[in-house]
Amino acid sequence: MVASVSSGLQGLGATPGIALQIASPDFDLRSRLEEITGLPLSEPATPGPNEARRAERFEARNPVLLRLAGREFRAETLDLSYNGMLVSLPGLDLSERTELEVVLLHPAREAQLVVNALVVNRTPCDHGVMAIGIQFRFSMERVDDVIAFIDEVRAFHHAAQLGAITGSLTTTPLETVLETFSSVASAGTLELTCGDDSGKIAYSDGQIVYALTGLVSGTKALGRMFTWSDARFEFSPKLHSIDRMEPVPLDSATLAAAVQRDEMARLDLHGLDPDTSFRVDEELAALAQAGFSPLQKEVFEHTGMGFPLGAIIDMLPANDAAIYQALVSLLADGVIRVG
Repeated sequence: MVASVSSGLQGLGATPGIALQIASPDFDLRSRLEEITGLPLSEPATPGPNEARRAERFEARNPVLLRLAGREFRAETLDLSYNGMLVSLPGLDLSERTELEVVLLHPAREAQLVVNALVVNRTPCDHGVMAIGIQFRFSMERVDDVIAFIDEVRAFHHAAQLGAITGSLTTTPLETVLETFSSVASAGTLELTCGDDSGKIAYSDGQIVYALTGLVSGTKALGRMFTWSDARFEFSPKLHSIDRMEPVPLDSATLAAAVQRDEMARLDLHGLDPDTSFRVDEELAALAQAGFSPLQKEVFEHTGMGFPLGAIIDMLPANDAAIYQALVSLLADGVIRVG
C-alpha cells in the first residue's frame, strides 16, 4: 500500500480506499499477463541512454539531488521520463551543456538512482526559479536498472494521485482548507499552483513541518501562499519525501499567515510588480536615513544595489507585508522612486 484515503475525507471529494503499487517490474508483469491471458502484448520501445528525449513524460514532483563542481543542490522534478527530466531549481542558473550527476531519490523507500546527465535547456520562471531540462547519460548495461527505477517512481506517484483530492481556493480560503484537512487526516501534503508560481505545505499532528514557494520557505512562504486566492490545490493524506523545517503549531501559523494576507490586501501597492526596479534620491536619502527603521534601512540598501522588487522580498527574512509597508513608506517620502 502506498496511499490511503479515510472515510472522513469523502466529503471533500475523495473516494475512501487504498492505492496499491505492484512491486514487479514491467517486463515480469508483462510475462505473467501473457501467460494468464494467452495473448501476446506489444513490445514497449526501449529508449537509448543518450538519445534526445522521446520517451513519454509523466508529471511527478519528486526530490532529486544535483551534484556538480563539488557541491550538491536539492531540487524537485516537474516531469520525468526514461531519458531525462524537467527540474524546478530555485536560485541556481545552470547553462546549457553543463555536465552534472543526478541523484533521483525514491519517494517511498531508502533507494536512489545515480546517473550522469547534461543540461539541455533552461527556462527562467518567476522569483529566481529556473526550469532546467536534463538529459540522462548512462551506458547500455544500465538501461534495465534505470527503466525499473523510473517505473517504480512513476507507479508511486500514479498511486498517490489516485488518493489525492484536488480543488480551488477561489471560493474557499487556504486556512479553511488546511483546517478541514487537518481535522480528518493527521498528516498531509498540500501542493498549490497559482499561475507560474507553485508551493508545497506539509503538516503532521497539528504542526506545519514544511512550507516552500520559490526561494522562500517557512512561515514567510506560508504567508505568501495565503495571498493566492485563485490557486489550484492537490491534497494527499500523507507526508511526501521532503525536507522539514522547525515545526510550527498549525493554528498559530495559519493565523499569522492570514494576518499577513489581510495586511497585504490593505496596502496600496501603486501598481508595483516583482520586476519593478527603483532609483534612489541621494539628497533626500542623506537627510532621512537617520530616521529609518531597521527594515526600512535594509529595503533602502537593496533598492540602491539595483535589485528588483521580486528579489528584495525573496532575500529579506521579514514577511512580505512588512517589506511592502517599508517600501511604500520610502516611496511616499520620495527617498526612492520607481524606475
